[in-house]
Amino acid sequence: MARAADILYLGSVTVFVASGLLLATLGRPALQIAAPTLSQGLGYDAFGGHAPVPVATLPQLYVQPQTPLMWALLIALWSLLLLDGVGQYLDPSDHGPHPAWHPLTLALAVGAAWPWLVDLHKPLATLGALLMLTAALSGAIRAKGQRRPALGFLAGWSVALGTGTVATLIGVPLELTTPQTAILAILPGAVIGMIAQERLGRALGFSLAIIWAFCAVAISTMGSNPGVALAAIIGISGMGVVLVRAAT
Repeated sequence: MARAADILYLGSVTVFVASGLLLATLGRPALQIAAPTLSQGLGYDAFGGHAPVPVATLPQLYVQPQTPLMWALLIALWSLLLLDGVGQYLDPSDHGPHPAWHPLTLALAVGAAWPWLVDLHKPLATLGALLMLTAALSGAIRAKGQRRPALGFLAGWSVALGTGTVATLIGVPLELTTPQTAILAILPGAVIGMIAQERLGRALGFSLAIIWAFCAVAISTMGSNPGVALAAIIGISGMGVVLVRAAT
């Protein structure tokens, strides 16, 4: 049973990484960050006429990176997860009455599927993001003390992406732009992150992932709305405080 659990976890990691890589690289549309104006947001269609350039949603900035910093965040996440999956297969450390692989496998399986639904069914995609967030946090808490940085990093990335997806769902009827949605997402994300870090103890990867995500979102959107930078600074400052406390 334990061996089957390790294989299942490694398989879910592989599916998650493969799905993320496909989504990030294949068929990526030319996205813009702010809402188009009369002089912006127009490309050319197959017949040489003007065609609107799709506006990026906040979740798309995470799963279809538009900046090197966001690409680096995804690559770091994929690399850590693959190393953790292989490490658990070769030398398992996930023992005890409440193993972490149960919620982690769920988080990875759901995380491989819901980003594909962002443009098709936003409420269902939001439910998937929240399920991934909850399961990833549960897995990271269960693995507390196992020295597996990938799990905290996954949980932190899931918090940033999950709050961004919820903010997008709220922002659609309000007609918020992506930068405005980023402000709506960063501050609640920081509050959730600060509370969760207290439960995770010395899992520093959690706070690092959130800080990295906030920096990447700010760089992606601050050109359209400088207020994003201020929200990011507030969120990063809060996470920096709990990061120092966890490290000491």
